Amino acid sequence: MAGITYLRTGVPFSVSFSSTQAGWFSSRADLVGNPKLPRSERSIGRWFNAAAFAVPAPFTYGNSARNLLFGPGDVVIDLSLLKATKILENLTVQFRADFFNLPNRANFGNPAANISVPAQVGRIFGAGDPRQIQFGLKVLF
Repeated sequence: MAGITYLRTGVPFSVSFSSTQAGWFSSRADLVGNPKLPRSERSIGRWFNAAAFAVPAPFTYGNSARNLLFGPGDVVIDLSLLKATKILENLTVQFRADFFNLPNRANFGNPAANISVPAQVGRIFGAGDPRQIQFGLKVLF
């Protein structure tokens, strides 16, 4: 039996905007309030307070910090079971079962963070792989 487990905090991200005028570069948004939600209020539909950000004045840079917020963390447990059976002196059969994301936990990605798309900002649209199981049979001679 073998296993790998990792627990990881969320990946940091910045809230940005898309400029609409030629010569004005897209950058980070202006911070106008508290963007962090209490843990009990976070969901995949609203990970942070989008109303805490605004588009900066034209041709200026936003005042929000780089990597101000963190996305959801990951919990991954992988397990392998292996059984080797000797058939003859120089012949062995090995059976293996591998389980990836054994508890089948949804490990969500970072939320959309471009305030120029208000219908998506703060929402999470992606997740990591679901549980995967693979079996293998190997003959060693």
